[in-house]
Amino acid sequence: MKTIATIAAATVLALVVSLFSFGVFAADAHGQGAAPAKLHLDHGRKWATDEPLRRGMAAIRGAVNRAPAPMHKAMAKPEAYAELGRRIEGLVGQIVKECKLPPEADAQLHLVIADVIAGADAMKSAKNAPAGRSGLVKVDGAIKTYGQYFDPPGW
Repeated sequence: MKTIATIAAATVLALVVSLFSFGVFAADAHGQGAAPAKLHLDHGRKWATDEPLRRGMAAIRGAVNRAPAPMHKAMAKPEAYAELGRRIEGLVGQIVKECKLPPEADAQLHLVIADVIAGADAMKSAKNAPAGRSGLVKVDGAIKTYGQYFDPPGW
């Protein structure tokens, strides 16, 4: 059963990464090359959220905030970072599965989630504590960016 769950999680992550890749880069006006998309507000206001997104991002923020102090100080074993990275990856999968935002807000969310995924991947592949902490810091930064550009009540 664990193998099936691992394969399913890997499949979901691959799907998430491929879907987000399309939203992160946009061709220029002449169809030449690609330029990174940039986060922006919705006409000066934060983007609206839905319940699955709020629930998932709150769970990710909670997982980062509740991580043991040695993880925040780059003193934990790589396995601890990998476990947290896998947990965050699962939460991202739930967000992708359940969240239904309008297209423009969804495109902005992709930029934030790409950083969450990058941080989780860094934690999962960390060979030492500084590398694991680097991934944790990346996820924490993405959570803060989410709060700057999206409007989850009570954030």
